[in-house]
Amino acid sequence: MPLTELVHYFNKRNRLDCGGDGADVFEIVDRRARAYLGGRVLGSLYQPVVDRGSGRVIGHEAFLHALDGEAPGLPAQSVFLDAHDDGELVRVDRLARTLHALNFLLEREQQGGFLALNVHPQLIRAVRDHHGHVFESVLSRCGLTPDRIVLELADDGFEPPSVLAAAIAEYHERGYRIALDNFGRHSSDLERLEVLSPDIVKLDRNLIRDDCHLSLSRRVASGLAAEIRSLGMQVVGQGIERSQQLEIARDAGVDWLQGYLIAAPAAGCQPITRPQRVRVAA
Repeated sequence: MPLTELVHYFNKRNRLDCGGDGADVFEIVDRRARAYLGGRVLGSLYQPVVDRGSGRVIGHEAFLHALDGEAPGLPAQSVFLDAHDDGELVRVDRLARTLHALNFLLEREQQGGFLALNVHPQLIRAVRDHHGHVFESVLSRCGLTPDRIVLELADDGFEPPSVLAAAIAEYHERGYRIALDNFGRHSSDLERLEVLSPDIVKLDRNLIRDDCHLSLSRRVASGLAAEIRSLGMQVVGQGIERSQQLEIARDAGVDWLQGYLIAAPAAGCQPITRPQRVRVAA
C-alpha cells in the first residue's frame, strides 16, 4: 500500500476508535512520519543493537522524539502522563508503536534486522487477553510480521508474575519475541525470570556501572549473564556510554550491546548488512 494511503488508513482508523471525531494523528513531512499526540509533535529515533562478537548491527530500538518547541526539556514520554484513563493510555501506546513502524517502513536500507518497541507497563494490566492481536494488523499494513518485532516489557519484580507471564505467552503465540527490560533494577530473581520466559534479557545499566568497584561489577554481571544464558535466553548489555562499561559487558559475555558509546539514537537506521566494528574510546 502506498505510504500516503497507509497514513490515511491509520488516521481514519483512529477517528473510528475515537467515535468518529478528532483530527488526523499522522502526517508525512520530509519523508518522515510524525504524530500529533496530547498536544505534542512526535517523531521516531532508532538506536542500533550490535552483536558483541561480530560488531554487526542486528536491529534497532525505537524511541519517541519530541519535534515541537513548545515544551523544551519535557521528554516525549510525558505524552503518556496526559492519558485520562487506561483506554486512552492503551490507544496512545499503540499509536506510538504505529509511528515507529511507519518510519521503519521508510528505511530503504533495512534488509533484515529486528525492530524493538517498548510496551507501556499499564497496557499489560489494562488489556486482559489477545495481546498483540490489534498491533499485528498494524504491522501487516506496514509490510512487517511479528517475527521482525521485539517487544520490550518491564517487570517491577513485586507483583505476582502470572499476569505478565500470560501476556508474554500470548505474544509468543503470535510470533513476537519478548525482551525483559532493566533486569536487576528491582529484582534479579532467576526463578521469576524462568516463569516469565522472555527470549531476551536486558541487564539494567546499574549492573555495569564503572563508578563503583570494577571487579564487583564484573563478578555480578558475569554471574547473572551466565545464569540467564543457561536458561536459553540472550543477554543484552545496555546503557553503555564509556569504555570501561563496554569492557564489563564484554567480560560478562553478553550477546548484544547497546548504548551511546556504540551508537546514539538517530532518525535513520544503520544498515543491517554492513558489518560494523565497535570501537573502544581511547
